Amino acid sequence: MNKEEMLNLVDDKYAVGLNPTVTRVMCKDDVTHYGYFNSFGDVTELKAKNQYRFIPRNNFKAFKEEFNQKGIYGVKHSIVINGDDVVDIEFVLPLHI
Repeated sequence: MNKEEMLNLVDDKYAVGLNPTVTRVMCKDDVTHYGYFNSFGDVTELKAKNQYRFIPRNNFKAFKEEFNQKGIYGVKHSIVINGDDVVDIEFVLPLHI
């Protein structure tokens, strides 16, 4: 997806104050990721390159536990998804925190 398509989908769905939504991200290399997008300190730099931080669903528990212990959201449980490699994004269901 091009930068504008990604920004419209991700920014609209993950606006501040909305609950995270489990998201299916299908990529050109036949890889499908489940999880949710999240913004960290590098969000502006990544968006400029059409890249986005994504918390895979299988990392969510560790991500949340780290926040509960340290009070910060760390990037170590996230991956960076390149928007140019994304074929489709589907918002599957709300994530219960």
